[in-house]
Amino acid sequence: MPASERQNQLLEVAMSAFSRRGFKGTTTKEIAAAAGVTEAVIFQHFPSKEALYSAVLDLHLDAGDEAKWIEEIEKLMEDNEDEAVFRSFASRILRSYRLDPELERVILFAALEGHEQGMARLQKQFAPIFERFMGYVARRQREGGLIDCNPHAIMVGLGGAAHQYGLITQIFRAPAANVPDEEMAQLFTRILLHGVQANPSRQDADEERKPAGKSKRKAKK
Repeated sequence: MPASERQNQLLEVAMSAFSRRGFKGTTTKEIAAAAGVTEAVIFQHFPSKEALYSAVLDLHLDAGDEAKWIEEIEKLMEDNEDEAVFRSFASRILRSYRLDPELERVILFAALEGHEQGMARLQKQFAPIFERFMGYVARRQREGGLIDCNPHAIMVGLGGAAHQYGLITQIFRAPAANVPDEEMAQLFTRILLHGVQANPSRQDADEERKPAGKSKRKAKK
């Protein structure tokens, strides 16, 4: 097998192993056996298990369309398209779980194991993107387009819903709602922006505006 093909084979076999047993639970001997080679062949291509793990992350994290996606997001942000911005964020997360559940398992293992190398690579990949969204939320809050609260809470609320859905359906293999990812992302976005109440009554709205003292006195009566 040509060197490039062998290297790609080792990366895919290693990805499968790391996704099932994590970094600590996987040995290069096991990877070699699964690939049908000796450990020496692995070390001809990668100087250490850490280097192999890093190459696996680089291969799966470097999505070819990320630059295009960020460009599209920035255009939506310039136009203050709140719903489209949030929907794209949630959709991207759901897409990752759907297309590459092994990567999501490796990420989960890295967090559970406290693997510094893995977490540093993930931080490098995702932190700038998350900060970009946080900056957008903060700006829209200053402009009065979004409620005044911690921007982190807004992004974690949306991202948490998408991650949880992906985790349940793609990792835990629980039955999924028969809904396309784009539609599910839209639902999560709608809930984030508008809540789940159909029509809050005027009385409920009035109660929320009353000072706390008045509400308590009314309750005592």
